[in-house]
Amino acid sequence: MGILQEIEAVRRGVGLWRRVDHTVLRVTGNDAGPWLQSQTTNDVLALRDGEGLRNALLDRQGRVLAHFTTHRFEDEFWLIIEKACVTAVLDRVATHVFLEDVHVEDVGGDAPQLLVEGPRSLLFLNTLSAPSVRPPEEATALLPTAPFAFAPAILLGYEALVFRMSESGEDGFLIVTATEQAETLFSAIEARGPEFTAEVVGEAARDVLRIEAATPRYGLDLDVHSVIAETPLAQDAVSYTKGCYLGQEVVARLKAYGAPKFALMGLIVEDRNVSLPGPGATLVVGGKRVGVLRSAAFSPARDRWIALASLDRDHRAPGASLDLAARERGRPAPETTALRARVVALPFHTPPSRVEYAQSLYEQALERFQQDPEDRDQTAIHLLQNAVSLHPTYEDAYEALGVILHRQCRTEEAIRHMRTLAKLNPNAVMAHTNLSVFYVAKGMIREAEEEKALARQLEMKSQLDARAARQTADRERARIRREAEDRVAMFLEVLDIDPEDPVATLGLGGAYMQLEQYAEAAPFLETAVRVKKDYSAAYLKLGECRERLGDLAAAARVYRRGIEAASRKGDLMPLREMERRLAAIEATSETAGL
Repeated sequence: MGILQEIEAVRRGVGLWRRVDHTVLRVTGNDAGPWLQSQTTNDVLALRDGEGLRNALLDRQGRVLAHFTTHRFEDEFWLIIEKACVTAVLDRVATHVFLEDVHVEDVGGDAPQLLVEGPRSLLFLNTLSAPSVRPPEEATALLPTAPFAFAPAILLGYEALVFRMSESGEDGFLIVTATEQAETLFSAIEARGPEFTAEVVGEAARDVLRIEAATPRYGLDLDVHSVIAETPLAQDAVSYTKGCYLGQEVVARLKAYGAPKFALMGLIVEDRNVSLPGPGATLVVGGKRVGVLRSAAFSPARDRWIALASLDRDHRAPGASLDLAARERGRPAPETTALRARVVALPFHTPPSRVEYAQSLYEQALERFQQDPEDRDQTAIHLLQNAVSLHPTYEDAYEALGVILHRQCRTEEAIRHMRTLAKLNPNAVMAHTNLSVFYVAKGMIREAEEEKALARQLEMKSQLDARAARQTADRERARIRREAEDRVAMFLEVLDIDPEDPVATLGLGGAYMQLEQYAEAAPFLETAVRVKKDYSAAYLKLGECRERLGDLAAAARVYRRGIEAASRKGDLMPLREMERRLAAIEATSETAGL
């Protein structure tokens, strides 16, 4: 199988691979939790049994010495960590454990870990961990749901720990088991792969997948010189509300006073035939150093080289095209590679969520059912069973599954799914209506009449609730309008004193937008971005205003300027929203042939 097929297996189905560059550190002792809390960046003490989070170890300058995930099991903690980072953790223990009762041991040894990743990874593990007679939603409940959570499991008869985590960005799991049985269990799982179209993925495909997901590697994408604010770890490996830890002052100062000088971004190289230098190459624009090249790989799906790169504030705006010179380090006469690349926000690839994938299966099932109302090959049933496995609270899927099963005279199963729906939503009229029909088919007349009566009661209640909801919505709209009118008067008073106050111009523009007076809002929002050129929130609001006025071309121009400003400043939330809106405008323009 080629690298493109292996990548597609992970993006569309299931991929399996072993990794030997990680291990497990076990942290024990009466002071294990408080000590980790005082030394690492995230809120370890907030973890409950079976939960986990991303975490890091810093020096006093806020630079990353190690990164890992931390998981709580009763009163002890496990760190799943790159082997390249282990020494830093052990050194911290040696120098910062005094009278505390803290012990750290490497329990991973040389045992490999198995990753199972892809949108169908949960469905694949369900076939390994649960008897086929168990309802799909109950099989799902045996496996961890929250990111970095873990649970013990019996897989093909072997005990293992299953963590919900991923290198590729897709839904995925990490399997860890005892050293002496790892080879046997992992080989057995790989042997079951073909039954489920699960493919073993090679190292080249893995590298593309992790770069597309912006999963950093220590020594490549971050190292002892990387301030954590410059890395993706700043997004979910740092608690900004917990107590003190080494390096916290630098982290807090950068968050409060502006974006870091450098940040990890993505590059897509335009020339597919260029040969990129190795990690660490200096990136230069016009003779000025603007960044450092990190991991790179050729992406078959894009037919282009992609790379992670640390870029400075002036050269990391998503969408910007850069003419770069990449100067390879470590040679007496460094070679220089000229390349043109487009900057993109990370990650390169954002997969659908488990819920979104379940919804797509549901839609496929309905389409299949329309083509074959008898569902003779049971494709629709299979798709709906997978949908509720992935999304155990998916009401529409339970209803459709119950109806189709009943049509196939599998009424007992239909009743079970409809009862599940009624339990999920006690006010679901159709759950009780269908149960009434199903009970009649089983000759359970008393139960059928009870469900029919309950359905009538719920329908009447629903009508009353809908009327009350409309009245509440009308009152809320009136309240919002009154408050917006009050803000208009207040901001006009401020602007009488200072006509270019950026906060007041943004506030007045936003108030006019709430009143749906978009033409009145636009001039004030234009003033806000003219006066304060890095005002990310104002660019976002102005772009929205231009969209409301129907001028999509102007909105796109505003979003591009705003994205550049937000990227320099490090304002991630408005940056992501402007990227989303710009992409929607560009997609609309392409569809319309503009």
